[in-house]
Amino acid sequence: MSEETTELSFSRDVSGTFRRSYGDPEEGETDESGGVAAADYDGDGDIDIYIVGGNTEPNQLYQNQGDGTFMEVASSVGLDLIAWGSGPAFGDIDGDGDLDLFIGAINTDPHYLFENRLNEDDGRFIDVTLESGITFSARKTMSATFYDYDGDSLLDLVVTHWNNAYEEGFDTETIWRNNGDGSFTSTSIESGIAATLVEGNFDYSFTANFSDIDGDGIGDLLMTSDFNESQVYLNNANGSFLNITNREIIKDQAGMGAAVGDYDNDGDMDWFVTSIYSGNGVEEYGNRLYRNDNTGTFEDVTVDAGVQNGGWGWGACTADFDNDGALDIVHVNGWGEVRDSNYRQQPMRFFHNTNPEALVFEERANEIGLDDRGQGRGIACFDADRDGFIDIVINNNDDNNIVLYRNQTDNGNHYLTVKLDGTGNNQLGVGAHITLTSEGGTQIRELGGTNNYVSHNPLEAHFGLGSATTADIIVRWPDGSETMTSNVNVDQLVTISR
Repeated sequence: MSEETTELSFSRDVSGTFRRSYGDPEEGETDESGGVAAADYDGDGDIDIYIVGGNTEPNQLYQNQGDGTFMEVASSVGLDLIAWGSGPAFGDIDGDGDLDLFIGAINTDPHYLFENRLNEDDGRFIDVTLESGITFSARKTMSATFYDYDGDSLLDLVVTHWNNAYEEGFDTETIWRNNGDGSFTSTSIESGIAATLVEGNFDYSFTANFSDIDGDGIGDLLMTSDFNESQVYLNNANGSFLNITNREIIKDQAGMGAAVGDYDNDGDMDWFVTSIYSGNGVEEYGNRLYRNDNTGTFEDVTVDAGVQNGGWGWGACTADFDNDGALDIVHVNGWGEVRDSNYRQQPMRFFHNTNPEALVFEERANEIGLDDRGQGRGIACFDADRDGFIDIVINNNDDNNIVLYRNQTDNGNHYLTVKLDGTGNNQLGVGAHITLTSEGGTQIRELGGTNNYVSHNPLEAHFGLGSATTADIIVRWPDGSETMTSNVNVDQLVTISR
């Protein structure tokens, strides 16, 4: 971590570019909705934004114009749906190198799977939902994540279904294996997920993240769930998972969003979970930070880290916002006035990582210009204008609408952003492990397979480097092979090929 002063500053974009309406739902029907997906859907090198809406105005696709400004283009590419959407997720389902799109839904509205044919004669996203075989009995499909869980190089789909009734032997419709021919098959039962995902009578899962928590090169599943049901699953490398949840440690009362990252720079992945802070002094209430001990075993370090009080937390993401070499945490919050006015008009949270070795954070949202008090749900963090600093997009499900915070930090710290160019069916390198070493130390990132809560960041890895001017990068591809690149100059977006 840089010893230099690392001042942080954000400004709210007031251009009026972003808009969205949720319509007029019945009370409580859309409290959890508000998704956003950040991805380079058109392959031009900058990051675009897809926003889901309600039942009166179509979903929006904001195309990045290359300078950090955006133009709404959903209708021109076939993505202007009108539905109670949730959890949009981009992923290359057919191995052709471009990003396809899944969109979940609530209120029994239809879900969608679109194939990206922008570079083909169609020139649009094509609805392939029926051909995919993906069907849900669940009333709400919340978050979605693409990841190759079974090691066949095809990206599978993992979804969450909050408040879905459970019966013994029930197919939770969580894991959908990619068959390689455009179709998917539910493998929730055979993978072992369905047997232990639900501890009561309902599936309360909200946010799924894949991360190699035990260092064996295979992505494990961290499932954030409501009502004391968050789970930790080790990947058995044979298409099945082993539930290793220790309920004395994994004790978030109302797990909603999540942000996985190496917060202490010790070479393994830690797990931050948003929840509800009651303010009554009960240790188990509020956000949780689970620290990895290098073997995939977690310890709860929430109180010492100072990240417990997040209001009614929802979407969260982690990034090095000041490029000092340490991952920070930002998350939105809120709850409807009818349900509990104590969580109405609460500010968002920004936990600045001030001491990664000791895992100590300082809450600084208002001080640095992050002043949103809307009903925040989805959030995405990425470099919108390619200036080397991570910006923030929030999707509120009330009148505050969509907010873009531009990172105005100017502290002289350097950075590197890494994209991957793989081979075969996983050309974008989802599941790769990226290690960067500079004069400031070693940092790791994992590419893809992550979700913030009904939202996700793009398929690129950002590293803050402080005063370092060069770095060495090692990419461990999903099949275990490695690519080494030495003496990379800083302050650029670099693509590493297989």
